[in-house]
Amino acid sequence: MSDVASTEAMESAPIMVTSARGLIDAVKQLSLVDAVALDTEFIRTDTYYPRLALIQLCDGKTTWLVDPLAFNQDEVAPLIALLGDEKVVKIIHSCSEDLEVLRYALGALPSPLFDTQVAAAFVGLGFSLGYQALVKEITGVVLNKHETRSNWLQRPLSEAQLRYAVEDVHYLGAIYHHLKELLMTSDRLGWLQEDMGSLLSGAEQELPVEQYYVRVKGAWKLDGQALGLLKVLCTWRETEARTQDRPRGRIVADKELLQIAISLPRDKRLLSGKQASDGAGMHPRAARVYGDRLIELITNNLDGASEPFPPLLPKPVPREHGGTLKACKKIVQDKALALTIAPEMLARKADFTFLLHSAVAGEPTLSSAMANSWRKAVIGDQLLAYFD
Repeated sequence: MSDVASTEAMESAPIMVTSARGLIDAVKQLSLVDAVALDTEFIRTDTYYPRLALIQLCDGKTTWLVDPLAFNQDEVAPLIALLGDEKVVKIIHSCSEDLEVLRYALGALPSPLFDTQVAAAFVGLGFSLGYQALVKEITGVVLNKHETRSNWLQRPLSEAQLRYAVEDVHYLGAIYHHLKELLMTSDRLGWLQEDMGSLLSGAEQELPVEQYYVRVKGAWKLDGQALGLLKVLCTWRETEARTQDRPRGRIVADKELLQIAISLPRDKRLLSGKQASDGAGMHPRAARVYGDRLIELITNNLDGASEPFPPLLPKPVPREHGGTLKACKKIVQDKALALTIAPEMLARKADFTFLLHSAVAGEPTLSSAMANSWRKAVIGDQLLAYFD
């Protein structure tokens, strides 16, 4: 892949791949280069699972647009092989959603992986930098992102959609080589590669339904009994959403399940917003459709729960320890400034919370994300030393 984006590649039409022979030929060419730009387009407006609509691949000269709607599972074997080809780096910008859709649609993940958004943060270009901004920063090209909400499942795709699809991978090659050189110069390529490995490991499996409750905003406020009920309710809701392939919010929203766990209604009539004591109950339709089942779950859990309550979730750092939190953040910010790196790449909010709670308990401890990565030597040990 060349170090400079190819103008010819943008001017020439992309190759639509809609046949098994065409996919084999595309993969044959893509397997000859050291790195391939990759992006996906998908729709998930009315479904739980994303519906893969397009896969864009670019070797720096040619762009292939693979139409997944044209293939059965057996016919995409060459593409799956390319995703797993360890000799070919897969370049993606902000890869989390792409990983999810590829795992669900193809049962495969791209490895080795180079996320240009993460790489940009490692070299001081900012945390969570968007693709448009990164393209402008490195190539000087200003992109018009006007097709982000278009219907990618329609066929044929419009000329505007085709151009957008090509633009999303065309500049990634130049960006990859530029960022890789900066990472090697600063001796941080290993940090990125380690984080990419962790990212792929975390994306291999779908989140178990019984673990979703920890993601509910405000769940940390609940006591053991309420948290146990929230876990039961979320497990049921996640199972329903996946079985019906509907967005979880179309079943029962997180905030509604949280309120149920707090108010513990025993009567279906108390579920809806009109009847709830605080006026913030469920949507009437959800209460009508799922009310009987929810009351059954509540009753069974409160009257016959045999499983122990789940561990309480970490609370925000107590106000009286705000000074300590501020000092820890200052340590990280100073280190980030010295390294010219986004501070979020060294420590996140969850890392600070874990460290502060463990310190309050009498034994300062790093989170697993810090203790088991390059971050321990770079900043973790320094944070622990603060408490000595």
